[in-house]
Amino acid sequence: MKCKVKAISPVNPTEDLQKVIKAFSNVFECENLEHGEGYVALSGELYCLLPLKEQLEKGQIRDAARKMFLKGESSGNISFKLNKQAALVGKVNLVDGDLSPLGEIEVTLTTEDPEEVIEWLCSKE
Repeated sequence: MKCKVKAISPVNPTEDLQKVIKAFSNVFECENLEHGEGYVALSGELYCLLPLKEQLEKGQIRDAARKMFLKGESSGNISFKLNKQAALVGKVNLVDGDLSPLGEIEVTLTTEDPEEVIEWLCSKE
């Protein structure tokens, strides 16, 4: 199953860049992590999502996550947002809209079969 993963988050002047990087590393396998002035971004393949998949299972939020992923599915893309502060402490909190003044981690998955990726992320395996 092929899947391209992209994630980006703003880094505000009041935030510690290292904490934003830690938030990313808590929910993604971060081999291709880059940062610049005002942002942190990740790009990779399906394996980047393994920590997220584990957190969905550990937090017993697979059903809620499935609904959010399906809601964000469009034309081969799955878009969703993660709360950056929750990610910093190793938790997955999917958000609908822009709730945090610090901004969220915006994630886009590009795949030929979105339903298969959603099933893999939310399965009990």
